[in-house]
Amino acid sequence: MTVKTDWTVTHACGHDQEHDLSAKRASRRAGYARWLATSDCTTYWRKAQDHDQGGDQQAWLAERRAQQMEQITSWERRADMPWLDGSDKAIAWARSIRFELLAAAYECFDVEEAYITELEQPARLITSASWWIDQRDAPAEDVVELIVDQAGDLLVPTGLENPF
Repeated sequence: MTVKTDWTVTHACGHDQEHDLSAKRASRRAGYARWLATSDCTTYWRKAQDHDQGGDQQAWLAERRAQQMEQITSWERRADMPWLDGSDKAIAWARSIRFELLAAAYECFDVEEAYITELEQPARLITSASWWIDQRDAPAEDVVELIVDQAGDLLVPTGLENPF
């Protein structure tokens, strides 16, 4: 069995792009594909380079991030997602990760009602920004199990809280 050479990578900008990694050693392809996912696709990279030449890269990047946060905020309102706990930086990052993870997991469901009851409802219980950040590399097919497991832990009383 051979290791695949063509990889579909979802880049940090949200775009999917096909990459031929046949020039890389087979043992290095998965890691390289993972690294590629942390950067923008070719189109966004070229735009950044063009803006960099003109000195507008910071403004362009700030505008792109503002658009992404606007999309995330809109989704959070529609899905009735709670605010997260943590530092301002962690919260911003975790909101983005939560949005991406739940969007990826949505593709694993055939019926929207099942998605809402099996994934969104338990996800509302998880308000720790650090938990979402820790799950950032989870594959879409594992997200449901991770969320249900964590939400179940949050529902079980630990007996550590003083009731008085």
